Amino acid sequence: MWELQMIVVHILLIGCFINIYFQSTILEELEPQKTLPEFGLRPPADRLVVFLIDGLRAESFFANSCREVPHLQKLFLNQGVVGISRGCAPTMTRPGHIAIFAGFNEDPQAAITNFEWNPTRFDSIFNRSRHAIGWLDKTVSDFFARSVGAPVRFETYRYSDFSRRFKTDTWVYNKAREFLTNNESIRELQNATAVVFLVYLLDIDKAGHVFTPLHREYRKRLYLTQKRIRETYDLFESAFNNSRTAYLMTSDHGMSDVGHHGGGSDMEIEMPFFFWGAGVKHLGPPGSQLNFTANAHGLQMPLQELEQIQLAPLMSALIGLPPPTNNRAPLPLGYLNVSEEYERQALFLNVLQFMAQAEVMIRRHEQSFFHKWLPKYKHLDSRRIASLPSEVNRLVAAGHDRKAVKLLRQASWQARECLDFYQSYYNIPLLVALAASYFGLFYCLTVMLTRECTENKQRKKGLVTWMTLLMAVLGLVLGYVLFLQRVPWYTEFYLLLPIGIWTMALAERPLHGKSIPFPLTLFIWTVIPAGLVITTSFTSTHVGLLYAAVVCGYNRRGFLRPTGKFFIWLTAMLLPSAFLVVTQNFSLEWILDAIDLDLESYVLAFSMFLAVLLPWILGHKFVEHVWMINSGILLMGVYGTYLYENNLEINLFLRTAFWAFLAYAFVSLPYSKEKTARKRFHLITFNLVAVHALLCVSTGSLFLQMMITEFLLRQQIHDKVTKKPKNEIREPLDRLKLNYHYAVLILFYFFVSFFGSGHWALGFAFRATTGRLLISSFTPFIITILIIAKIMIPSIIFISGIYTLSPYARMNTRAIFNCMFLISDAMGLFFCLYIQNSGNWRQVRRSLDHVLLTNLVVILLLASSCLTKTFHMPIKRAKPESITEVNGGDVIVLTCAGSAEESKAEGVSFV
Repeated sequence: MWELQMIVVHILLIGCFINIYFQSTILEELEPQKTLPEFGLRPPADRLVVFLIDGLRAESFFANSCREVPHLQKLFLNQGVVGISRGCAPTMTRPGHIAIFAGFNEDPQAAITNFEWNPTRFDSIFNRSRHAIGWLDKTVSDFFARSVGAPVRFETYRYSDFSRRFKTDTWVYNKAREFLTNNESIRELQNATAVVFLVYLLDIDKAGHVFTPLHREYRKRLYLTQKRIRETYDLFESAFNNSRTAYLMTSDHGMSDVGHHGGGSDMEIEMPFFFWGAGVKHLGPPGSQLNFTANAHGLQMPLQELEQIQLAPLMSALIGLPPPTNNRAPLPLGYLNVSEEYERQALFLNVLQFMAQAEVMIRRHEQSFFHKWLPKYKHLDSRRIASLPSEVNRLVAAGHDRKAVKLLRQASWQARECLDFYQSYYNIPLLVALAASYFGLFYCLTVMLTRECTENKQRKKGLVTWMTLLMAVLGLVLGYVLFLQRVPWYTEFYLLLPIGIWTMALAERPLHGKSIPFPLTLFIWTVIPAGLVITTSFTSTHVGLLYAAVVCGYNRRGFLRPTGKFFIWLTAMLLPSAFLVVTQNFSLEWILDAIDLDLESYVLAFSMFLAVLLPWILGHKFVEHVWMINSGILLMGVYGTYLYENNLEINLFLRTAFWAFLAYAFVSLPYSKEKTARKRFHLITFNLVAVHALLCVSTGSLFLQMMITEFLLRQQIHDKVTKKPKNEIREPLDRLKLNYHYAVLILFYFFVSFFGSGHWALGFAFRATTGRLLISSFTPFIITILIIAKIMIPSIIFISGIYTLSPYARMNTRAIFNCMFLISDAMGLFFCLYIQNSGNWRQVRRSLDHVLLTNLVVILLLASSCLTKTFHMPIKRAKPESITEVNGGDVIVLTCAGSAEESKAEGVSFV
């Protein structure tokens, strides 16, 4: 029951911080504004063609006096406007497209899905248009699949469809040419208005990643891409020869000199844009502070500057559409070659869309019971919003057009500020509630832990006390107040969460005596391990040294009495330590490129052979069919890896065999003929290492086997050099320290194995190829299950070893896990207070992964412990009469009711 209680509490805490930092800011069910033709104003263009070059940075476009884009240079010397659009981090494909076509920076909620999709529907320029046609990557098309409105007419491809690099732009060009030379297609759209074309060009992004933007091959690709744009432009002009087509060339994000993007450097957030064609004013608005060299003769032209999100309302105004309903970008003035009335009306529609969003938030606030006494945004309210159109019309009628424009700009700024104010309205109360929940959980866990450490456990006070009654009354009163305030139900729930947790904590207090008799010891044992993990999460380059220091400290007595086996263990310890130091501090990619060797595949194949060889070297004994099944499946794994790496099909027989072994490896363990705990542990290790090897794609299996070898040898050395105690452990303080000892040991092996797999804070991401030997296509649900299994396998093995070698750990699981919960919750509280939901993609993901992992780690370990006990369930053990353990868990003596031979056979006599 306590396991379920802790799991539920931690899931609720995860939901609380997601509600604070990653709640969607997109307002749904907003009505679009009227179109400009409905006001009697004809748009300057009937159609808009967007050439979107993925990954093109501004510096590459303007380099060498625009020498790299000669075909576009001939165009912008005579028409259109050129400039830089500034985006914001994360500079990735999806956020860039959302900013350009929807007019807002990526929603924080998308960080939960690694900026791949957003659960909340949003509006875009494609939905407002009458026709949206394009040729693009399927992934980009899916960005807008859940958008509001009718489906778009996109022809798509997948990058994996092409056997060679840099063929996507050619595919797009051929599809566009096929469409534009089809008389039937052109006839359908010849007189259509509000048409948007999207020509998506991916090759530049791939070239930047492969060669970097400074490479000659990158410049060659840029030349070919801009040439394709000019050719496609000529095709559009030939197909629609009525001078009613406008064009935009831009990019979704930039790229650093080393070929990366996602951060917030100038190279990554600065993208070029080039507007030209119908309705675009040549050179743009006057008064630009910047110039660029436009040709080899030193011609200086004005360089305009825009926010990337401003392209959406500008494109909408160009073809007479209202801005997307979720747009948060002010319309830039001076770019359209239109009348003042047209531009003012377009700005008016833009501001009305802001006001519609602000009005929703204000109305929600004003519907609450206590809104008159609570803080509110002072510069804007419902009355001010309702009066804005009449004020603008009055100024225009009086001939004060400039004052009307100034009023609209001011209202635009106020509406955006109003949205930010109300959308973060309950963030501070939620943060207070989150902190209070964590402190209530700390108190609850420490009280439970203290009771578990006493020999004669006292009864709990329970829920029927005046304190819990007071908490219940407080919860009812606060809940009623929040109900009157019309707080969203999910926010209300998390504001009431600390009351529920504190009620649970107060019910755990003992009837007599102190609730927490050893506060300083609890604080030290909780904070120091938590601090070490927090430190290594930011400076992971020292994990290898930390691993060596911890295991050497645990086996410190072996240095005083070195033997041959001790030096073997020392070698086994140095291998995983050196592996961590090398992988966390050095990049070996350039070596692999130089020798043209796929080292990962060779290492994986070696680890599969080693998975069979190592148990034999360590003297583990199994029945014949275990050797045959595990050896056979690992040989098949080597063959399957070879097939996958050479793009050959893994047939159904092989995949069926892998799935059958996966089931066999887990299900057969409780029914094994191995009756002693130690032999069962060896079998668990053998089976699960084989499964882990099948799920690995690189060095993870080899690292795990090195850690297991070190663990087994260290325990043997430790047993020989440790003296046996004579006194029984009865003091609560000694039991408390011992519980923390095992808790830290289990957490230590979890995090080290996680580092060794190449994950953790440097990029909490797992390759979709984890299940490459078991599934033939991308199936997120199955892959997620396989990834979770891969994470848990090392913990299952080490927990099984600890339970096998330590009867105390096996019989005090609850107290040990209470210690682990305290340590992980201390880390979780720290990371929750320093989470980042905007800016650099890597920093956003890192801060999110910190919180998720520290809250989920103990749940995974709890599941691993339950599985371990299931695997050992049929084993009959002698009933202990007394347990002795000293020196912080260095030695355990178990006195059993059975014979000494039986105890020894069970493998429970010493640790």
